[in-house]
Amino acid sequence: MQSREVAIPRIAKIWDFLIWLIIFKELKDQDIRIRAACIFGDHNSKVSNFIRHTLSALVNHFLDTKGDLLSELEAILSDERITAGKAAVLEIARKKPIIVAIDTLENYAVNDDIMMRTTAALIQCGSEFNRDHARNGVHLKIFLMAEVFPHLKEEVILNTLKFVRHEVYLHWRPKDLLRLISWRFHHYLRAVGQLSKESTNIKWDDYNEVREKMWNPYFGNSLRNHRGLSELSFPYVLRHTQMRPRQLIVLCNTIAARATREKTFPAFRPETIIKAVAEGEYALAEEVLNSYSAVYPKVGRIVEALSGLPMIFKGNELDKRAPLTSSEWPTGEYSPFAFRQLIAELGIIGRVRNIDQKSGFVEADFEYSSKTRLPLLVTDCCVVHPMFYRRLNINQNHNLRVYPFPEHEEFQELAYR
Repeated sequence: MQSREVAIPRIAKIWDFLIWLIIFKELKDQDIRIRAACIFGDHNSKVSNFIRHTLSALVNHFLDTKGDLLSELEAILSDERITAGKAAVLEIARKKPIIVAIDTLENYAVNDDIMMRTTAALIQCGSEFNRDHARNGVHLKIFLMAEVFPHLKEEVILNTLKFVRHEVYLHWRPKDLLRLISWRFHHYLRAVGQLSKESTNIKWDDYNEVREKMWNPYFGNSLRNHRGLSELSFPYVLRHTQMRPRQLIVLCNTIAARATREKTFPAFRPETIIKAVAEGEYALAEEVLNSYSAVYPKVGRIVEALSGLPMIFKGNELDKRAPLTSSEWPTGEYSPFAFRQLIAELGIIGRVRNIDQKSGFVEADFEYSSKTRLPLLVTDCCVVHPMFYRRLNINQNHNLRVYPFPEHEEFQELAYR
């Protein structure tokens, strides 16, 4: 296999060609020059099928030639039809910007060198493509899973300063999540005729109004958790997620399903919320582990080493647990550092930022809320994320409420203290 320094730039060239063919396919009816540039056919099919078809055609073409792949591709790119098609696209883009968005895969195998190099090449292609064409109205946006991006950035991409440009991390704010779940709930209740009068004429950009008119009337303003500690209901539900919309939706659907069985829907009693969150958080923890299974094989077995931990503990405890996992790692990949990196990356273990023993509040930082790694040192005071309490049979031996929210002004409006 070629070195990544040789392979990635070559694959980036193929991506560039493929992206232009996708643009030609989508705009073929707007200019005869663009239709002529569809040199691998302009059949109507899904873009994903088109990509597979085109890649297959490219591979077959290069297998039939004895020349250098890069030279052959350069010859195709200099074809008059391709050049004319690009010119026609740029003319259209001057009037109406064109955005090509490439979505993420569901799973990435970080041990698959071909997949990793192909993905790194796509990122390099995106950087070069936007450098050359964004000012002319043609933009390329690439979406990647948070689970795999750190590995790509640290181990595969050739030059992060050059090719990782203007990256945006999708971190949801509490008010965005509240608005999302409340808007969905509002439309459902209105459709089935169960929307209360106080839930009308909502200013959806006003966090307090959404909470007062759409959350509190159904979920209640506050509750007492299973340890008898008082909490506001929205922060309580939210702290059992990793701030992802899907997770909040799953918990709220579980709450609604339980309330339906108890014949209280659309009103949710505190005990209903507590039992439903406990039920739903287990499934959420399993989903997180599954999403990392291609990145860390046997991840479910590895994290079992954390079973029975207290909810708050010293970082040196991790080095005692790490050796228990050594047989579950691929050959040569185990180390105490790798174990700590895994559990931080999955958002299972965070670092305590503040403990207020008197009021019973713990604030902690987790890697999923950060743009960088979260190192867990032996001297750190560590905390288990509430979403993993049931999955890992965590010993909740303190009368404390763990809030896994970052120290950011957007979270002050939760007012959970």
